[in-house]
Amino acid sequence: MQVIDAVKLQRNIIVYAVLAMAVVGLGVALAAIIPLHRQMVRSADQALEHGLDLQVAALRETVDRMGDMARQVTSRSVIRDALSSYNQGAMSLDKLQAFTADKLGDSMKLSRDMLGILRVGRDYRPLVSVGASVPPALWSPEAGEPPALGAPTLIDGRWVLLVSAPILGRDGTREGHDLLLFDAQGLRAIVADVETLGRTGEIILGRLAASGAQVFFPRRDGSAGGDDEVAEAFSRAAIDPEPLYLTRPGAVPDVVLSQRLPGSDWIVMVRQDLAELHSNIDQLVLSVAAGALVLVGFGMVGFVLILRPLTGRMLVHTGDLKRQIKDGERAQAALERALEGTIEAVASTIEVRDPYTAGHQRRVAEIAVAIGRQLGLPAETLKGLRVAGTIHDIGKIGIPAEMLTRPGRLSALEFDIIRNHSADGCEILNGVDFPWPIADMVRHHHERMDGSGYPDGLKGDEILFEARILAVADVVEAIASDRPYRAALGLDAAMREIIAHSGTLFDAAVVDACRVLAAEGRLPLGDRPSLQ
Repeated sequence: MQVIDAVKLQRNIIVYAVLAMAVVGLGVALAAIIPLHRQMVRSADQALEHGLDLQVAALRETVDRMGDMARQVTSRSVIRDALSSYNQGAMSLDKLQAFTADKLGDSMKLSRDMLGILRVGRDYRPLVSVGASVPPALWSPEAGEPPALGAPTLIDGRWVLLVSAPILGRDGTREGHDLLLFDAQGLRAIVADVETLGRTGEIILGRLAASGAQVFFPRRDGSAGGDDEVAEAFSRAAIDPEPLYLTRPGAVPDVVLSQRLPGSDWIVMVRQDLAELHSNIDQLVLSVAAGALVLVGFGMVGFVLILRPLTGRMLVHTGDLKRQIKDGERAQAALERALEGTIEAVASTIEVRDPYTAGHQRRVAEIAVAIGRQLGLPAETLKGLRVAGTIHDIGKIGIPAEMLTRPGRLSALEFDIIRNHSADGCEILNGVDFPWPIADMVRHHHERMDGSGYPDGLKGDEILFEARILAVADVVEAIASDRPYRAALGLDAAMREIIAHSGTLFDAAVVDACRVLAAEGRLPLGDRPSLQ
């Protein structure tokens, strides 16, 4: 009977211990994965909105430049006074044309995109014309006052745009108008740049006319004009100047952002399939969840193998209690290794998308830990430094893989998106409760001692010391390894770089520690550094 009781007690201990481990393991995994998914989705949405802001800024800069040139032409006092004399009957039309034409011709040198200038009188009758003529499809005298900013129009296979400005006399009265004809291919190129929007995204430029939504350029699928989605986005953006976030219900939900171009009635709209926007995030979260389940399963099996012999002996000899405690410590260490394995799985999933930087995060972690150990940092701080180094580029999950691996020069928009990865990584990790300031280390690993870094422009001691270590480790590994746009430059080049900027870009103490490690051959730059 006593044997049966002992067996039953042993079984109960094992069952309850395994169940407790399963509940705790799954709880920890869910507590990390759910906030991680939410933060990554939020970061992807913010990246799309940031892309809209950049497109609006580029379009606004182009349109403002055209408007400034129109006002600059009208403000030339010599030909403005000549027009006033003509309006007062003091100058003939022939003299006005002879006096004005060459000066308007000089104004066309302001921009290569300026195709022609037409000066009209108070009654909108054409007086002087240089360069290409204004097509009747854009404006005619019968239409009255010309638009300050027209709509891009395809004329004889060329996209053109009409911009006008009133000519004001010295007393402020309107003497006439200058109509400037511009090549609109630059605007077309901005709208057609959808490389960062995947296979389904597109940028739409237009305005809300009396007849409904007017789309200026052909859409990505080659169609002209808008649909219900465009009409709704244009209608709301025409009322509210702030960006709008709309999720369209239906078989294929879309993420839609629209914003009115400041100072005009033009509207910029960006849309992308919701599934494509979040596809990388969903795949990453599923991979991490699967890895966590596998690790919990292995942990449960190992726990059973450990507990079964222990519980059989604990009722016989009290000395076994010490061994149980040690085995429990080993089990705890196994759980810690499982956590490290989960973190490494996250890093591996990110690096699979960019084969040129595979292993980069792990090598940065090893270099950072070696520097920290050389500086005499506590073991607990080194653990946090290793975790931060292993996932310091997690913010790149929202960046298209083709942008990360492209060997050529990036556009200003693409470079701005990539520079934002450290802030995106911080947003992702803010919801995870680490025992170390991992989110701050990730956010500030591109800050520099003189304040020239990003994203916050911190200086000196404002930068977390662990982030200063990661900054040096990241630069050394990047220079010493192959990149998409160049071959590895070697350790000597990396050391020259950080020593040259010691105290200005990089922390002098960190650089000195790295220099000592490199000189003694103790700087870890292996192909497969371990998290253990």
